[in-house]
Amino acid sequence: MRKFIFAVITIFALTLLINACKNSSTNPPVEVNKEYFPNGDGTTYTYSVEKTDSTGTQTAGTRNTEYNGTSVLSGTTYQVQIDSMNISGVGTVSFSYFRKNNNGVFYFLDTTGLSAYIPDTLRPYISIDTEMRELLFPLIVNSTWPVFKMSLHYAIFTITIIDVSAAYNGTENITLHLTSGDVNKSAVKVKYTLSLQIPDPNNLLSTISSSYNAYAWFVDGIGPVKWQGSGAILNAFSGSGVDLADTTTVVTQNLIAYSVK
Repeated sequence: MRKFIFAVITIFALTLLINACKNSSTNPPVEVNKEYFPNGDGTTYTYSVEKTDSTGTQTAGTRNTEYNGTSVLSGTTYQVQIDSMNISGVGTVSFSYFRKNNNGVFYFLDTTGLSAYIPDTLRPYISIDTEMRELLFPLIVNSTWPVFKMSLHYAIFTITIIDVSAAYNGTENITLHLTSGDVNKSAVKVKYTLSLQIPDPNNLLSTISSSYNAYAWFVDGIGPVKWQGSGAILNAFSGSGVDLADTTTVVTQNLIAYSVK
């Protein structure tokens, strides 16, 4: 009897061991975070830019982006992003501030462009996020995340006036038309959605809703290689802050040169 029990236990243990080995061999390894947002100081990007406004008027130019130094804002250390834009011969320079950690990429929020759209009577009841989350790490299939939110709190009512969200939108093979020659790359595509609910100052229960989209493509080891969609969303990541005056403007930016440090 002892020999029989010992044999049964031995067979049972071997079965568990074999199954464990099979499971470990079929489970995919944990993917190490890829470098979809290189942020070394001195990194530069140059994009060709095309803009189409609500009247159908098209303009073109270039955008140069450089990461240069750091700055402390509200007690938090951010890297400095300098964007030099030249559209139809008119040049502008703007600054934005971002930080990157294991959880994602966050931009300090410039709300200057929003102020004009908030009636004085409503400002005491407004809450605004202090940062925008451009990316969530790890950037994987089906991932979604909040980017930015502005809400109105009045009595027992809460209305989300601006809600920007992001979602992993698959991968695409993309051709980079660089000044040094064409290069084919696999890119992760991210969809950004801006939802607006503008309250009526005379009737806080009444709102006007609208929605806008923009997309960004990121390549491992390079970073953002293409932007396309609503200017109100894309400008927020290029130093212009959130400005609802650009909701009808469609912007396309394609990488033409870069230097990753």
